[in-house]
Amino acid sequence: MHHLLRFAFVLFPLSVGNLLMACTAFTVTHNGRTYIGNNEDAWSINPQVRFEQGRDGGYGAIYFGHYNGHPLRGMIDQLGMNEMGLVYDGLRILHKKTAPTPGLRQLHFNELMPHVLRTCTTVQEAAALLRTYDRSITPQALIFMADKHGGWLIVENDTIIEGHDPWYAVGNWRMGSCSDPATIPIPRLQEGRQLLAAGTGGSLEEARDVLARMSVCRKKLGEGTLFSTLFDPAAGKAHLYFYHDFNEAVTFDLHEELAKGDRTMDMASLFGTRPEFERLKRYITPFHQRWLFWGMLALAALAGIAGLLALIGLVRGMAARVKGRAAPFGMPLLLGLVSAAVLALTGVLLMQEGVYYFGLGDAAPMLAWLPVVFILLSAALLYTTWRTRGERKWPLVLGATITLPLIGLLGYWGMWWP
Repeated sequence: MHHLLRFAFVLFPLSVGNLLMACTAFTVTHNGRTYIGNNEDAWSINPQVRFEQGRDGGYGAIYFGHYNGHPLRGMIDQLGMNEMGLVYDGLRILHKKTAPTPGLRQLHFNELMPHVLRTCTTVQEAAALLRTYDRSITPQALIFMADKHGGWLIVENDTIIEGHDPWYAVGNWRMGSCSDPATIPIPRLQEGRQLLAAGTGGSLEEARDVLARMSVCRKKLGEGTLFSTLFDPAAGKAHLYFYHDFNEAVTFDLHEELAKGDRTMDMASLFGTRPEFERLKRYITPFHQRWLFWGMLALAALAGIAGLLALIGLVRGMAARVKGRAAPFGMPLLLGLVSAAVLALTGVLLMQEGVYYFGLGDAAPMLAWLPVVFILLSAALLYTTWRTRGERKWPLVLGATITLPLIGLLGYWGMWWP
């Protein structure tokens, strides 16, 4: 279960609302020469390049991966190419549940794809191997594969599609149920498809231009495409571009690099300074800083305790009313509502990374108004408990503890108002 959670958080970092603004990939073949391009869109701050030599008759490969500081995440290779020119990329698609296939083994994505690259040379071999595994554990995954011969492969939990065309392009869309790729509502995917259909992509420079057109730089922080790869599988080369800047490339000759042994490299260190990437690194979220994740989780736990105390206060108040005694309902009711709002907000903030860049409405439209309601309830709670007579001021202290830090964070993230 822990592996599945890590897979959900790492391979699929985007929420459903911004699903269409995620990764793209393509393959194009001209005069027998194939290029395979991939744009990896993520808000990660720790991308890496990894080399793994072939052993026991297996093939060596180069892998590109990333992770964040979120405790439920771990480093996962998002895409890679082996020394035989076979490439894979993992993309998120809409969820579709399928029943497990009896008798077939389940293997986590981070184990399955290196196994494919170690043992397969073409998409046909990869398809045959993947049919022997149960893919029901990846209900939101699309695996796109291509080889140096121009073949391509789509693998979903319920679909395997093989093809061999002059070009083919995919985005975060379930292709098993797509009758016409031209209707997929991902504008930059369609821009890339138009270029490929017009014959662009026959040279390394043209393929790079297609890749650049299919990348993205968004308004929030200048974030978007974390890195891009352009594979020349026949030559065994991988061209890497960092943070949607296509003016600088680092080229890896796979055979030369594998001869140096297994190793992992920090991707950002291979390039010059990217101010937008530095801005992303400075942006504080629980997906980047583990201390904040645990702090918000502790805040949620405290809100749960406060909600329990509020419930006890309401029950006691009701019992007192039944016995004919006066009992205040305002404070425990407000404390309970505030606690529920804290739990709802922290639940979304700890599970949906997209809200830090697109707002809470990205998770669900009505959630965009939750901070307004939360702030008003918090103000009412603090005012009511401050005005309460007597020595029982603990609700004021508890209310301030669970509300003020979250209010400050919501302001930092620009979430006070929809």
